[in-house]
Amino acid sequence: MHLVIEPSGCNEISSLGEEERILDRRRSSFIVWRRIRRIAGKRRLGIAWMVLDPIATSMVYLFVFTVLRSNPNISSILMGIGMFRIFQASFNSGVASINDYSGGLKGERVRTRVLRDSMVKYRLIDNSLQSFGIGIILIAIGIPTLGVGAFLILCQILGVISEGVAMNLALIARRIPDITNLVRYSLLLMFFASPVLYPLSFAKGLHYRANEFNPFSYFVEASRHVSELDSVFTQMDMRIIGAVLLIFVCLAVRGYSTLERQRWEVSKWS
Repeated sequence: MHLVIEPSGCNEISSLGEEERILDRRRSSFIVWRRIRRIAGKRRLGIAWMVLDPIATSMVYLFVFTVLRSNPNISSILMGIGMFRIFQASFNSGVASINDYSGGLKGERVRTRVLRDSMVKYRLIDNSLQSFGIGIILIAIGIPTLGVGAFLILCQILGVISEGVAMNLALIARRIPDITNLVRYSLLLMFFASPVLYPLSFAKGLHYRANEFNPFSYFVEASRHVSELDSVFTQMDMRIIGAVLLIFVCLAVRGYSTLERQRWEVSKWS
């Protein structure tokens, strides 16, 4: 591995043999497992809480919005809450990526691509654990298998892309810690403004128009559409969806590509 050091950053140029590739995969898996153990080790039920936590949260909101407010859209609410929790966790993880992976970012013997792979692997595992329990409940209450499958796949795509988008804020959040609080309150506002606890068909006027530019709305409404629930996905302007998703994906690619720069900045701060 060769490092080209420039004022703007440290660029990695390498030609790997098969043995080194195997070692990189092992290092990546080790980083992922260490992070899971760090998170799960604080709780008695360990990894099980990564499955139970979104279910428990969903049950609270279901009680409030179905029993107290007589809203029959149980499946729709479950999908919305389950998907938003993954979006929220992924976005927060991206913003805090420097702190979460600071040990690896400073590690000279760990290639940047190993850290990037470990981030994506962890995100896929976390998304799977968070959506698994919700998926079982959706099947139990009669949602078609195709709909549940679409929900699980869209959760994965949304989570990976959201983390990449949020990584564009990681360096700013490291310099200005207040950014983390702004992100948290923005996500809280987005939770109620987005079609999480209600289908988008309930939104009117400016509220509906704003959600036409909200990438989260596309994923949850598409999931509801495939599940044969109340959804306006097919009525939305596909040109707007295509343009917003293209920007969303480009930001995600840019976010993951900043990892080398993050590593360089951390080495300067330490």
